Amino acid sequence: MNNLSIIRRAGKFVFLLGCTLFVTGVANAQVVTTVAPVVNPVVTPVVNPVVAAPVVAPVVTTTVAPVIAPVIPDVEVNPDINADVDVDITGVDMTEGKWFATIKGDKIRIEFKSGDNESNWSNNEDFALSDFPNLPKGEKGTFSLTREAGTIAFTGKFEDDMGYGSYKFTANKDFDDYIQNSGVTNVKPHDQFAFFMVNLKKGYIEMLQKNGFKGLAAHNVIAMASMKIDEPFIQSLKAAGYGDVPVHQLIAMKSMDITPVFIKELEQMGYKDVPAHDIISFKSMGITADYIKGFNDIGYKNIPIRSLVAFKSMDITPAFIKGFEDIGYKDMDAHSIIPLKSMDITPEFVNGFKKLGFTDISLNELPALKSNGVTPEYVASMQQKGFKSTSLRKYIQIKNAFN
Repeated sequence: MNNLSIIRRAGKFVFLLGCTLFVTGVANAQVVTTVAPVVNPVVTPVVNPVVAAPVVAPVVTTTVAPVIAPVIPDVEVNPDINADVDVDITGVDMTEGKWFATIKGDKIRIEFKSGDNESNWSNNEDFALSDFPNLPKGEKGTFSLTREAGTIAFTGKFEDDMGYGSYKFTANKDFDDYIQNSGVTNVKPHDQFAFFMVNLKKGYIEMLQKNGFKGLAAHNVIAMASMKIDEPFIQSLKAAGYGDVPVHQLIAMKSMDITPVFIKELEQMGYKDVPAHDIISFKSMGITADYIKGFNDIGYKNIPIRSLVAFKSMDITPAFIKGFEDIGYKDMDAHSIIPLKSMDITPEFVNGFKKLGFTDISLNELPALKSNGVTPEYVASMQQKGFKSTSLRKYIQIKNAFN
């Protein structure tokens, strides 16, 4: 279950490591132990005068006075990547409680539960069945699992593939002393159980330190171990030009399966030396080499990173751009394409004006028309009432005057 899920609690992101650990009814309880990391960077394209968030169609509000001077909105993308982990359980004793298990193939899933009705937690973890060669079958017995961080002693029994009983965790004092002297910071009392669940080893900490990760907080060490961020992964990112990635971005890159191959494919599309937080944004939003190639194929190369993120968040496709090219809008820059999509301006909208004789509408004028509700239908109705002008700005002024 080597994934990472994040829970927003007390204004912080909390990683649920190793199984899914739930804490309920605990004052200030902020986490858990063990696996399931999924990092969801928040990418918010900000469009001036108004914006959009990824996956949600941006809203652009253009206010046009009777004297029209439409301005194409500026786009600012501020990816806010927070993959930090806080493992800090207050008031919950995870060292002993009840267990329930199910055997499936060569795996055994154990649910650990502890606490009372007012303060309790539960955690599911998958282990190799081979770790438990002496499971008590049919009658009550004992068995245990020992790792560098300590030992869990189980009492109970199995009937067929189901088991239940009680457990008690005992930390390894030598390992605890090693952690205290290793340079790992912010170690909390209940981290010992988390160290056990992610199977943290001395050699893993030494590997991280050898690769430049010194003075790590315990919650980051737990997250990295749970996600199996190993030396080959760290070295592969260094070889790809990401040797000084902050630990929270490294966790995000691993959780989203960002590989040197993914980075290389982006380079081949012209995106070289992209900052790590932008690489994370690309991956989280599904901006791939194939997505970029679609724009390259119609002549739109080297789209600025922020505009590319805005394109994806608003579902701007090569077909959307091609539709405007086909009615005469050639060589549009990314900056001018964004408001067309955000305001739902389509080639059909433009063609409606062309049928009325307005064949040379500037790209900058289209947002002003749409934002003021000046449609081909509106212009046609005004013409039928006797108001005819060769300037669409006159229709905008009339629309504003009556509104």
